[in-house]
Order: sequence, then structure tokens, then C-alpha cells
Amino acid sequence: MAQRFQHWHDVLIRLAAYSAFLAVPTLLLAALFLALFFRGMGERYEPLNDVFSAFGLLLLVLPAFAVYTLTKEHVGAWLGIITWAAIAGMVLAAAGQVLLVLGVINLQTSFVTGGIGIVPAILWLGALALLVLRYHQLGPVVGWLALAVIVLSVLLTLVSSARLAALTWAVSVALIVALVAWLISLGSDLLRQA
Repeated sequence: MAQRFQHWHDVLIRLAAYSAFLAVPTLLLAALFLALFFRGMGERYEPLNDVFSAFGLLLLVLPAFAVYTLTKEHVGAWLGIITWAAIAGMVLAAAGQVLLVLGVINLQTSFVTGGIGIVPAILWLGALALLVLRYHQLGPVVGWLALAVIVLSVLLTLVSSARLAALTWAVSVALIVALVAWLISLGSDLLRQA
């Protein structure tokens, strides 16, 4: 029985790693379509950004759950609360993007679902950084890159609110690079644990 459980546990961790890797091209496509839209290349790219963003969010669910299963015995119940809230947030934000594309909700409502959904996901990133840097779960690069993603996300919010176009583009590119590096690092660490 224990051997069968271990087998399925290893399968889950490997699937989570592949999900993190698959999120990389998904993220890059979402960013490309958003950039094309904002560069005035046509509104047909905006729904593609929304679809790939939704898919990317859903691809993060399995890695979040895998990190929880790998570390729950070492850190306590708080991680479970943050993980399940983050998973619910990822699903809510993804559903909002899909509903926007389908015309069920408007852009303003999608900002609400996205905002509500992304807050617990960012808290989960912070918890992941804590897991790595304080509790030494997973590799240190995963933790430092998670912190970089959080800092760059906050910075992007500030510079875009101030309507600093050139700085917004620069921080956006840095955020995408940090996200890609984080996803690759997370996927690699999960594969090592499988």
C-alpha cells in the first residue's frame, strides 16, 4: 500500500514539474499577444492574451499543490490555508478571463475577478519564498526568484499607475524574465523531488 502511494505521489510531483515547464511558453504567448494588442496591432490579440493567461494560471495549480504535499509535514497548517486560497484564486482569475472572452462578463468585472484571484496567489509566492529561505524546502533559487516576482509585480503596478510608459515596458520585461526563470527553477526542483 505504501509503495502504491509513493508511486502516485511521484507521478503527481512529475506532473506538477511538467505543468510548471508548460506554463513557460503559455506565459510567453500571453505576453506576446498583450504586447501586440498594446502596440496597436489589432483587438484580435486581446482574447488570445486572455485565453493564454487563463491557461497559465491553471497550469500553476498542480505545482502549488505539489509544493504543499512535499512540505506540509515540515511547516504546519498555515501552508495549507495559503495554498488552497491560492488555488481558489488561480481558478477564479482564470475563470474571469475565460468569461471575459466568452462575453459573459465585461472588462471591469474581469479586473475584479483577476484582482481577487491574484492576491492569494501572490501571498502563496511569499509563502513559497519563506519555505525556501527560512525552512530550506526546495532550492534557494526558487525562493529568491519568487521574491523577485513579487517585487517586480508591485513595481509594475506602481510605474503603470504613474503612466511611465518606457519604465512600464522595462519592468514588464523584467517581470516576464523573472517568471520564466522561476517556473523553470520550480519545475526542475520538483523533478528532483519526484
